[in-house]
Amino acid sequence: MSDELDGDGIGGAVLEVLTGNAFRLLVSHTRKDNKGDYGKTEKIIMGLIKDNEDGQRPEQTKEDLERALKGKFVTCKVQHRDKKTDALVCNVFVQRPPE
Repeated sequence: MSDELDGDGIGGAVLEVLTGNAFRLLVSHTRKDNKGDYGKTEKIIMGLIKDNEDGQRPEQTKEDLERALKGKFVTCKVQHRDKKTDALVCNVFVQRPPE
């Protein structure tokens, strides 16, 4: 089953961390070839998070995620929208600020 949003990309600042694997994103960037429509803010559930070469993080608490993401700019590669929660399931990439 392929989802129509698979491969879409959105990005923005992390507004608030909701759980150990979910946060609210202020959407400021969308790819021009996106197939879906996205609101000004979206709830993101993380499929995979990449902060460095390690890739997948171990299970983490809400506090761990806040330290990793709060106030950071992230890009999200959308996998699909969860029908029950209306949240986007995404691979999340933390963008490094320019040196």
